[in-house]
Amino acid sequence: MGQWVKVRREGGEEPEATPFITIRRGGVAFNAAFVRSAHLEDKTSVSVLIDSESMRVGFKFLDDPCDADCYALTRDGGGRGTGVGRWAQAGVLLREPWVAAVARIGDIRLRKFKPKWSSTDSMWVITLCPAFELRVNADSEIPSDAGGIYRYLRGDEVVYIGRGRIRSRFNSPERREWDFEVIEYSLVPDEQQQAHWESHWLDSFVAKHGKLPIYNRIGGKVRRDAHED
Repeated sequence: MGQWVKVRREGGEEPEATPFITIRRGGVAFNAAFVRSAHLEDKTSVSVLIDSESMRVGFKFLDDPCDADCYALTRDGGGRGTGVGRWAQAGVLLREPWVAAVARIGDIRLRKFKPKWSSTDSMWVITLCPAFELRVNADSEIPSDAGGIYRYLRGDEVVYIGRGRIRSRFNSPERREWDFEVIEYSLVPDEQQQAHWESHWLDSFVAKHGKLPIYNRIGGKVRRDAHED
């Protein structure tokens, strides 16, 4: 007898009991669980605020449009926009590279974020994941002080995911024979956050492909930049 392998979902929506806000290519979706828990059924518009340094997006839901910069809330889901969820066509938000990078992620589960109420700011807030929004050719000059998470690509294939000082790690002697053309990275100054997000993306890669990127696989262990320059 063969071994059972679960068929993973790709795209589409599923019923959820957990409140989520989802970043899409055309805007932002608020699932039914969030609409109910935050009592948004009668809200007609939303103001969107951003904190680029902390990669946060804030939402203030309104009974009536209060200014020209708020976005209309419309029904989302159910195939014909008849669901309980809500949608805001805030495509201008995607002009922010760090938001656009999240919107391009293929797996919808990685584009969902749990909102938290900020009593200080009187709004709902989500913190996005760094999603490699900066892209350079492998022979391009990377700022010497650039630290964060990064990945190497050969064509469309991710061959390595790492963290630390991006330029110094690229110049490591052992990497001279590695085969890749593009470096994508996100600036993440805090080292603990670097480790967190490196693990996040390695785990996501393994969940999708069943194995680590080729240059992360050494002796069955994850090759991480534990000692940075």
